[in-house]
Amino acid sequence: MNLTFGEKIKDARKSKNLTQKQLAEKIGAKHNSVSDWENNKNRPDAATIEFLCKALDITPNYLLDSSPGEYSPAEKAMIEKYRFISEYSPEGAAAVSYILNREYQIALERKRQTVPMPSLPAEDLAAIECAMQKFNIRKAR
Repeated sequence: MNLTFGEKIKDARKSKNLTQKQLAEKIGAKHNSVSDWENNKNRPDAATIEFLCKALDITPNYLLDSSPGEYSPAEKAMIEKYRFISEYSPEGAAAVSYILNREYQIALERKRQTVPMPSLPAEDLAAIECAMQKFNIRKAR
């Protein structure tokens, strides 16, 4: 999924738990400027883009490029979490890898068929249930 310029700013801002006002203060901009950028009404100048990237821990390439080559802040956070899990919980990393690979296969199948697939097969649901019990994970209500 390619995000717009404004969506990338908003996504990065939210991943840093900043309000528009807080981001504006960090980079010396007006609050309504951040809103305008996030709503794709206009774009900041080059110097402001540099301040934005530093404040949001993103690269200019990520912000300005429309190709999906760079990781979003949310993707970076997921990678960091996976690395942490891999180091301190190899079993957890195995569970994450299993689920990720299975969901990837399901997504490939859906893409090929262009029809929504039903829920997971029973053996996958059982494996997830087992992993949830092993790691004391409760089901969401």
